[in-house]
Amino acid sequence: MNEPVKYKKPRKFNIVVIVILAVLIGGGYVLWIYIPAYFRKGEVMRVLDETSSEFTGQASRMLAEPKLVDHMLSEMRNDIEELGVQDPQSEYWIEVDDDDQIRFGALYSDWIDLPFGEPKEVVNELEILCTRQGRGTAWTCEGRELDSANIGDELPVDPNAP
Repeated sequence: MNEPVKYKKPRKFNIVVIVILAVLIGGGYVLWIYIPAYFRKGEVMRVLDETSSEFTGQASRMLAEPKLVDHMLSEMRNDIEELGVQDPQSEYWIEVDDDDQIRFGALYSDWIDLPFGEPKEVVNELEILCTRQGRGTAWTCEGRELDSANIGDELPVDPNAP
């Protein structure tokens, strides 16, 4: 006759539960550190987008009066700093390449305080590029993240250069 086998009941806290809890707590802490910088970057892009929309909505007036562009740049800077960007070396720009291409951008560092060691610097360079086919046509704007270290890599190389 077969006797039923009695298995040992698992304990409530075993090594698997402890490892899962440690991973969850560690992941939550990493999210707690990195998520504010991620959301701040999204908000900076939103401010750039709003500024580009305002500029392109009254482009002929803005292109005719440089003081309005300077005023819009200072408003953009203030809006971004209100989001919590506290970099004294940050750069902001509205560059009018020509009447049919305008760039709106921000370059700033975000510092992430790590529990062990030095704070980590995250450099964000964001830009909105607005173009149109000619006067009287609609503006097309696209946002992009620039990598400062690789700017210039896309330029053709002169084989005769020293």
